[in-house]
Amino acid sequence: MKSSAIGDRPSPVLSNPRRRRGAMFLALIAPAAVGLAGCGYIYPADGRARASIEAMNLTDVHLTRTLLGLNCGKSDHIFYKFTARNMSGQPVRGVVCMSYLKGATVRITGS
Repeated sequence: MKSSAIGDRPSPVLSNPRRRRGAMFLALIAPAAVGLAGCGYIYPADGRARASIEAMNLTDVHLTRTLLGLNCGKSDHIFYKFTARNMSGQPVRGVVCMSYLKGATVRITGS
């Protein structure tokens, strides 16, 4: 009688062509999706957003990262809400809209 080892049997995932395609799809797509999902958070955009706001002579800047850029254009992919103070000390609110290969746009939305 022949002893059966685990390596002698084909893998149930690889023996079924449909499962093989699914496993290959998952192996190729999952790392790309995870990598792209975090691009905005890995990219050092905080400093660029803060510098853009401070270039407008606004001080005491508080940034908040947001996922919805309702006040931004279609080509923007990174969005920040901010509160700051203008030169007379009054509070100012706004958004910073950025993308990976373009500059930052600062929009004042309220005070």
